[in-house]
Amino acid sequence: MSQSTLPPHECAVLFADLVGSTQLYQRVGDKSAFEVVDKSIRAMRIAVETKGGRVVKHTGDGLMAVFRDADSAADATLAIHQTIKELPAAPEQRLAVRIGFQFGAVVASGTDVFGDTVNFAARLAELASPGKAITAVETARRLGPEWRSVLHTLPPRVIRGLSRPVELCELMCEAVGELTIVQSDHFLLESEPELRLYLDAVSLTLNATKPSARIGRDPAADLVIADTQSSRRHAEVELRGDKFVLIDRSSNGTFVQIDGEREFLLSREEVVLRGRGHFALGRSCANSPQVISFVCI
Repeated sequence: MSQSTLPPHECAVLFADLVGSTQLYQRVGDKSAFEVVDKSIRAMRIAVETKGGRVVKHTGDGLMAVFRDADSAADATLAIHQTIKELPAAPEQRLAVRIGFQFGAVVASGTDVFGDTVNFAARLAELASPGKAITAVETARRLGPEWRSVLHTLPPRVIRGLSRPVELCELMCEAVGELTIVQSDHFLLESEPELRLYLDAVSLTLNATKPSARIGRDPAADLVIADTQSSRRHAEVELRGDKFVLIDRSSNGTFVQIDGEREFLLSREEVVLRGRGHFALGRSCANSPQVISFVCI
């Protein structure tokens, strides 16, 4: 073990990501958008430090922080949402934040921390809606009684990297005390979220009007795959809040490649689709006769 690597210890890991920054750059231009994003991240950092946390690093348009306990992470969640809401900004420049936090064992290396708790917290942030926060039931049980009364239990979900469904809770930020935290209806997107799927000569658009699609060998599926490696009801894509989630329900899994990232296998799990990329049913994209491409608009 290197001198900079310490034995595992426990803490709360929090990921906070700004939502809508890409659209903001398109809407108001690089200079104005950068100023808004930079001001927002600096405000988030102050909120974390005010609640006793330490910012480990910036993660694109967001940050990762650690806290000594779950209550401090929940305190910081409220402070971040409230701070972002109160930043002076024109309606077309308003952003929101989604947050995921988890308490558990981490391994420290220098100023950074690693481990399953870190990876899990990052995936929770991906699933959270703007103005909300998600944590696992195990972490929710560590919160004081004042927090438990404003937790909403979510249906169990399979998260990439885990073999079993996980019980999750959503922190109802707007219900705490007299604070009115940013809610989804205050968050302005230039357009409704949209996902386009392409298979051979067929294209399919998912949005609020058509929020889901079934994929597999079943002739009744929205996208029919003839490959014998695919299951009849192999996978689904569904809109959750402002995100599209790919859900594998098959025996052989779904191979996913998001542009700029390595291909990974989704097996009875789900993943948030980002940007553009492609996926194949039952075998690697490189070896599949039918590959589905996707583009998030």
